[in-house]
Amino acid sequence: MVSLDAVVNNLDEAIFLFDKKGRLIFINKAAEEFFGRSNKEIKYRQFKDLFSDAKDIAMLIQKTITEGRSFNCKEMEVDIGRAANIDLNLTPFYYDDSSEGFSKWGSRRGDESSTCAHGAILCIRENLSLTEREDYQFDSLLYLLGSIAHEIKNPLSGIKGAAQILMTNLAHSSSPIAQNKNNKTISQESYEECVDMILKETDRLNSVLHSYLTMTRTPVFNRLNIHEVLEHALKVMKTYIEKKRITVNKSYDPSLPNIAGDESKLLQVFINLLKNAAEAMKTSRSRMLRISTRPSNEYMVIYENSGAGRKDTKTKKQRWVVVSIEDTGMGIPKDEINRIFLPFYTKKDGGSGLGLALSKKIIKDHGGIIKVKSKEGAGAIFSIYLPMTGEGK
Repeated sequence: MVSLDAVVNNLDEAIFLFDKKGRLIFINKAAEEFFGRSNKEIKYRQFKDLFSDAKDIAMLIQKTITEGRSFNCKEMEVDIGRAANIDLNLTPFYYDDSSEGFSKWGSRRGDESSTCAHGAILCIRENLSLTEREDYQFDSLLYLLGSIAHEIKNPLSGIKGAAQILMTNLAHSSSPIAQNKNNKTISQESYEECVDMILKETDRLNSVLHSYLTMTRTPVFNRLNIHEVLEHALKVMKTYIEKKRITVNKSYDPSLPNIAGDESKLLQVFINLLKNAAEAMKTSRSRMLRISTRPSNEYMVIYENSGAGRKDTKTKKQRWVVVSIEDTGMGIPKDEINRIFLPFYTKKDGGSGLGLALSKKIIKDHGGIIKVKSKEGAGAIFSIYLPMTGEGK
């Protein structure tokens, strides 16, 4: 006989059951995954606490319990510590004490004059975000860029070598080199300028190719101190930060253990986030850059597929090292916050739109996540979660 729990836990929808006092009394595995927390951690919490940043959901749950009303919402944007786009269904929950089971959901039994339900059932289906839909395409793009870079890099080395030979030969010659189609003599100086331009442009193109090849390289994990990587990034950005007259406030937790990571790639992420934070404060009166580290206060539930279907999914608790970079800049508009990690999406003049997309990929390759909180006109906080065990991905 299949149990009700087994059925509910195999649903893709996140199911939450609240009692008439608004306390959470049951969630399925999809709901644990939605919140990133286990049932034990949030059981009996008030819905107002669980959805403190999603006032609309809290209001609808209250109405469902007190008024016995059902609600359906499509494409709803909510903040649950991260931005999410959801389809929502709320149904009043009634329990028939005489039947040792559940009554018909969404219809009252017993006292028809009572409008107050025994609780509420919240069903949430999270829609695939635009950023997530782009992940696969971005990985494919990186592979393509890497392939093209390899193909161009080899002949580029030959061009540079030939130009260097020409420059060496020119250095030992003082006579005119040749004549052009108008029979005018081309001086050695003109040749040197042309060869010098070839060398400079070759170096510039080589630098671009090197950055593309670096993107596609998988992380090489070694034990590292996250604070040392942060300090290295601050040293690189020191001149730029001082020029912008930005005050840096650091709050490091010295008890954090070393983690496994790729130092050069994490350095790339931190430099990019520091630069973005500094640029966001260019019109701010108060220019404060806060950098902090801490262990995660919450455990997040990780699902590892060991076979097909949710029933073969294993759960484990994961502790995190959290690095937060906060600025007092202009903030990120609400309609843009879900797009900032998209490849080639940028609002900056001359920006490539790859910085945050690459940062997200690097952290994802480390088995971590990036969260962002921002209010337009009130700055932004980027929080990087890295596995404390350092297992990576």
